Order: sequence, then C-alpha cells, then structure tokens
Amino acid sequence: MPPGGTLLFHDGKVFLADGGYDGVLVALDVKTGEEVWRSRLGMSLKVDSAIAVDDENVYVMANDYGESRSATEYRTAVAAISHTTGRKTWLQRRDWGTKDYDVQGSVAGKHLVYADSNRNLTVRDTATGAQLWTEKIGEDWTWQPTVANGLVFLPGDKLTALDADTGETRWTLSSNGRGAFNNPSVINDVLYVSDHDDGVWAVDVKTGKRTWLCDDLEADGPETFLRVGSSLYGATGGLSGGGVVALEARTGKVRWVYDDNEDNGEPWQVAISGNRLLVTHGPEIYALPAV
Repeated sequence: MPPGGTLLFHDGKVFLADGGYDGVLVALDVKTGEEVWRSRLGMSLKVDSAIAVDDENVYVMANDYGESRSATEYRTAVAAISHTTGRKTWLQRRDWGTKDYDVQGSVAGKHLVYADSNRNLTVRDTATGAQLWTEKIGEDWTWQPTVANGLVFLPGDKLTALDADTGETRWTLSSNGRGAFNNPSVINDVLYVSDHDDGVWAVDVKTGKRTWLCDDLEADGPETFLRVGSSLYGATGGLSGGGVVALEARTGKVRWVYDDNEDNGEPWQVAISGNRLLVTHGPEIYALPAV
C-alpha cells in the first residue's frame, strides 16, 4: 500500500488498497495476517484508496481508465465492496474532471460522506451509491467531514452541522475569537473537536451548544479522539509539542499528557486493548494504562 494509506478495520479484518499495478482492495485476517479475499472492480478500474467501512461494505475510490482521453485524463468512481465476500455491491462513476486526490470521509447509517482536494463535499446513499447532494465547501482541502445522527459536521472558522439528506444548515458554532476548528469526531452523541489555539471542545450534536472547553492542555490540540468509560483520549499530529492527552469526558479536566520527547514529525495514534492504551508515534509503540 502507499505510504500513509488508510487502513480500515471491521469484523476481524483489515482492509487496504494494495497500491500496486493490480489496483485491488485486499482483506487480511487481523490475527494471522493471511489474505481473506482480494477484490477487483474490473479490468479498467483500479482501486486507489479506501474511504470508510460499515457493517455491510468497504467504500473505496477508484480510477476508471476505460474511457480515458489521455494518460492523465480519466474518470474516477466510488464503489462499495462487501466486507464479507469482497464482491462489488455498487459502483458510481463521477463526473469528468472530478479528481480523487486526498479523498477523506466517513460513513454512518445510510450516508457516505466525503470531501476531495477540489473542495467538493458529496453525500451518497450507502445502499445504492446514488448521490444525494454535493456542494463546494471552505478553503481547506484537508477538511474531513464527519457524519453521525443524520448530520454532516464540517470544521473551519465555525463548526457547521448540515442535514445529511438535504444539505441544509441545522446549526453553527462560533469559535468566539479562538482559532478555527479542526476535523471533528462524534462519540456517543457528543462531538469532540480541537481548535487552532490547542483547545478541546465538547459539543451537543443536536443543538450545537458547547458543553465544555479545555484550554489548558499544554500540548497541541488533538486530531483524533477515543473515549473509554469516563476518559477521553486525544492524539495530536506530527508537530513538536504533541503527544497523547487524557481528559475527564464529562468536564474536560486534564488528567495527564504523555510525550516521548521524540520530534520525528509523525502523528500520534491511539487504540485500546483491554485495560491498556496502545500508542504509536512513528516507529515506536507504547502501552499506557487506560485511566
């Protein structure tokens, strides 16, 4: 797979785009590493990257060379592949000129949501792949939309919640003079997001009202979140001053911050295993107590 490629996990399998000449999606048994299935969309279709996975399918971006006008001008497509069989569930070709560079997204219920480097936000029906709506968003192509509770959440100078079926704005939340919001995460009906001033916000997903704001981390604002019991864990990006933070989930009070003092430019990642928090930072992996 290409460096930095997305790994998706579900039902005891890891899914990845192989990044090679074949352009296939591969499912591996997470315990043994053995290949479970290898999915090919067609002779002219090459899987480029994985977007998201749910209880039914793995959703991928693909390049379609069947109608290519030149070596650099070709169509792209979105496809759903059954995570149990590896067979194609549906495939929808995108318009000419719609590139697939750095597509990021998420899935929940009947909504597959993704954004690309051309700042297109698109919502599709997970059952058929039919496009529900699309629109241009923001000025930052690194935005990753999050979908949950029938809403699409977008970062930026203000946090915005859109109706996943129609694209209509349901609520917005101002940063009140602080830096812009980073990519949000929704866990148990609570939205967690950091801002560019390294604060962490907890927001009610239905109303958009702030529950708490933690602005005394003494670390970079986390980019990904994981909640276990009463603790919220956040992992920062690859800038110096990063690490893993543990917060009281109900109040935002800082419990601890962990940093290995290795400035390797790599982002931090967190996962839970039993009563241990597993943390990676570049080539290093650490086991920390989950509190």
